[in-house]
Amino acid sequence: MEHIIVDNYIIRAPITSIIDLLKLSIHNGKLKDVQDKSEDVVVSCPFHNGGQEEHGSCFIRKSDGVFHCFGCGEKGPFLKFVASCLETSEAYAKDWLLKNFSNEAVAKDIFLGEPIILNKNKGTKTYLDESILNDYQTYCPYLAKRKLSREICELFKVRYDPKYRQVIFPAYDMKGNLVMLAKRSIDTKTFYLAKDVEKPVYCLDYIMKNNIKTVMITEGPFDCLTGWEYGFPTIATFGKISDYQIEQINKSCINIIYVAFDNDKAGKLFTETLKRKLTKRIILIETKFPASKKDVNDLTKEELQQIIKKAKES
Repeated sequence: MEHIIVDNYIIRAPITSIIDLLKLSIHNGKLKDVQDKSEDVVVSCPFHNGGQEEHGSCFIRKSDGVFHCFGCGEKGPFLKFVASCLETSEAYAKDWLLKNFSNEAVAKDIFLGEPIILNKNKGTKTYLDESILNDYQTYCPYLAKRKLSREICELFKVRYDPKYRQVIFPAYDMKGNLVMLAKRSIDTKTFYLAKDVEKPVYCLDYIMKNNIKTVMITEGPFDCLTGWEYGFPTIATFGKISDYQIEQINKSCINIIYVAFDNDKAGKLFTETLKRKLTKRIILIETKFPASKKDVNDLTKEELQQIIKKAKES
């Protein structure tokens, strides 16, 4: 399914339809060459040679609008491409897209999930077969850039999809059944979660398998894996924490949780939700980040250790 996410909106119109209207809307000689390929639209680049390139060298992925010109090397999200064609700001380009094409608003912590074929039955539930992970790479330079070691990525079976340039986070329920693949674009930083699956608690299956009593909790899987890199067992919620996830935590072997949600308004709201609904059996300890630090990814190992130490002492 083709879709473009702009801020908090999904644009469902095909890339080809948007390009057609762009050609009609501009009078600057750009987009002279447009070729509709199977997975991409190839166009004359609006960035180099004053936008007057005769033949297409700019590839736009139909799946999400991310473009890459192999002539000049320019690349980025579709909104940047539209702004260049219109010779205007990205704010105006966003308004142009939303005005001219059907769209729908989505909550910032809920993302469109690609259809996933479920093919392994256990009782009344259906799970993914782990062989699906063989379709992806096991490691890539981007993961190294995010300071995630090959060992941690292998431990939690993190994968990379070079076709769509997405990091794949296999998500298991607390009993170790693979329930969904969380996908994160390295270009648009957008997460894609299956719409018809209850979000599990990321890494809770490993916590249960190893009977780990003390953990840290974060929002995103990158923060979670950074916690593991720094030597601290960590679980994550994939954004907004749900009642189902809290129920799973309440049923787990965990006794102590260090809360390390994002240092923003949403993170504080998630913390309050957890405090209200967490079983009294589990001790909740809030951490405090420096004002300049948003999440665990922003911290060094030493900074996280200091934050955990201060929280433990308070």
